[in-house]
Amino acid sequence: MLLLASLLVPLLASLGAVVVRDVRALGRSAVAASAVATLGLGAVAGSVFARGPMWVGDYWMVDRFTALMIVLIQVVWVGASLASVRYIGLEHEAGILSTRKVRIYYGLLPLFMLAMLVTVSTDHLGILWIALEATTLTTTPLVALYKKDGAIEAAWKYLLLCSLGISVSLLGLLLLAYAGVGAGLPIDRAFSLGALREHAATLDPQVVRWAFVFLFVGIGTKVGFVPMHPWLPDAHSRTPSPISAALSGVLLNVALYALLRARAVVDLALGQDDWTSGFFAGFGLLSILFAAFVLLHQRNYKRMLAYHSVEHMGLIAFGLGMGPVGAAGAVMHMIGHTLAKSALFFSAGEVLLRLHTTKIANIKGLWRSAPRTSLALMLGFLGLIGMPTSIIFSSELTFLMAAARRSPGAALAVIVGLAIVPIGVLHHLFSMLFSRAPAGAPSPEPPESFTLTHAVVAVELALLFGGGVFFLSTPGFEWAASIARAFTVYP
Repeated sequence: MLLLASLLVPLLASLGAVVVRDVRALGRSAVAASAVATLGLGAVAGSVFARGPMWVGDYWMVDRFTALMIVLIQVVWVGASLASVRYIGLEHEAGILSTRKVRIYYGLLPLFMLAMLVTVSTDHLGILWIALEATTLTTTPLVALYKKDGAIEAAWKYLLLCSLGISVSLLGLLLLAYAGVGAGLPIDRAFSLGALREHAATLDPQVVRWAFVFLFVGIGTKVGFVPMHPWLPDAHSRTPSPISAALSGVLLNVALYALLRARAVVDLALGQDDWTSGFFAGFGLLSILFAAFVLLHQRNYKRMLAYHSVEHMGLIAFGLGMGPVGAAGAVMHMIGHTLAKSALFFSAGEVLLRLHTTKIANIKGLWRSAPRTSLALMLGFLGLIGMPTSIIFSSELTFLMAAARRSPGAALAVIVGLAIVPIGVLHHLFSMLFSRAPAGAPSPEPPESFTLTHAVVAVELALLFGGGVFFLSTPGFEWAASIARAFTVYP
């Protein structure tokens, strides 16, 4: 019951935004709600890690993979709530956001988190589909919050493409349920992922194959795989930075989680995982190489971060296509990407608050005027491109070792992509941090102070670089492999 009680917290927090009108009180309420939910859900996750899977009724199930996703969602929720106190508060004081928009923001933020938590906690295909669509519906108004031409366009693109993708995935879910009914399951049980896994050997392989195709294309749109990705750079770059951190840092992982749950059923029904692995490896490699070349030419630092998400979801997918060892690396990468990307978007929000621009060319000498934010950006990008001892270094090393045995040519292509990315990213980063402002440029801003956002980023970066050491050890790898066994069913 603790799980369901904890899921009520974000709902109550959203309703509270209807009543509370003071902006500062809204911010404090958001932080309190995220903290209370974290206590409850943290207890649930800790129990599962210690004792094994937990069932609540027929529709709710938490295993180790679910527990990990709950932890990642809560880390980002707490961080986004804390960062929002400063970010949204300053934008309200500057007249950028009205009180009405601030209330919309604080009303939708917990609903967005609730939708993600329900997606990862339910065992019912219908509830999962509704919750995944709810993540789109709750964030579309946030993408359009500033009501500028670019924001409205990004919101429409986000809504149309993601809703179209989710509609396609519905066909896949219905086909899975149809296969379950054909195998003798009653209609209500045919929508249970657990029941489908138990009876996977009796499912019609052809129906299951088509189900996975629809699911991969549909949910893959939400994940941001190339070529289904066009919504992602626009949406992630137009929203308030705390929401960008949630969209990029954890929502993409949540969508991938839904796809991996279905993949386990498909692999069991087919008796092997090579068929689904081909989808992940192929689309993953395409996403890596596409994003690597696009990153060379970015002019907007928030879009640069968004395209980095395309690359990293491609890296995770590639790892998932490289067998159980690669899947363990993919689990590590999910954790590392959540920490690095949320820290970078929080830091990008500090840059935007300070300089009021997202154009890379307009930012010079940031290190002198904002050393704390500059250090956060540098460490975040170094962690994101796989600097030792970051978690991403450990994950990339793990699935590249797996790929060297399984597909050496693909491993070489990934290495090429990984070599290209730092060229573009570090060139843009060093230009912002260390280039001198041209003659006649406005005087630099006053020196920055240490803020609550810096504290959040510092904690995430500490976890990012400290966690890499853990995952390079045998216990760390075995822990990641134990998570991966929830969706890898063949050695």
